[in-house]
Amino acid sequence: MKNNILFIFGIILLSGCELSDQATYPQQQVCKSLSEGYLRLQNQPTYELWKMEKGAATAESRIIKMTYKKPNENGVMLASNLLPTVELECKLQQQHIVVSVLPKTGPSIPVLNVQLQNDAIGKPRSPDLIAQSKTQ
Repeated sequence: MKNNILFIFGIILLSGCELSDQATYPQQQVCKSLSEGYLRLQNQPTYELWKMEKGAATAESRIIKMTYKKPNENGVMLASNLLPTVELECKLQQQHIVVSVLPKTGPSIPVLNVQLQNDAIGKPRSPDLIAQSKTQ
């Protein structure tokens, strides 16, 4: 019995204990995909996701902040501030997603708006899913 408890505790400990809630995971995937698409459109496809953080959330909106860094010539991403960095914010309000660039100073700059026509995030794909986007 003691071995079983130690085994279960060991598995939980080694799994990283990072349990993403069911509602946030689909938004993270949508935001990551939109952000990487934006970087490709800006001819910056070599930037890689460095960090993803949950921002302030209310009943109506959720925010995810993503930091992308360009690896050095050896393909290594360092924690250094010397690497080129792009910070993006993804805000989901009901069925409206806004991806914004976060400059070092000043307000965020919206670069991509997506309006979903139904409850698409977190549900299986359906043939009537239509997304419209507008880049600025």
